[in-house]
Amino acid sequence: MEQRMEDLEVRITYLESTVDELNQVVIKQQDQIDLLRQELKRQKQQLEQGVEFVRPLSEETPPPHY
Repeated sequence: MEQRMEDLEVRITYLESTVDELNQVVIKQQDQIDLLRQELKRQKQQLEQGVEFVRPLSEETPPPHY
């Protein structure tokens, strides 16, 4: 019985560690999602304001191989 309790305690400790690691992953992913949402919102606003993303050819610098 004592060995069984010890085994269960070890398993619980391992599972708690795993949960903590997964929680950290979720937190990082949420931070990335938040940043992507902000960037998407910024780009959407630029599109709605008519900001030009592509410059006319006359304003483009020719590539170095020309």
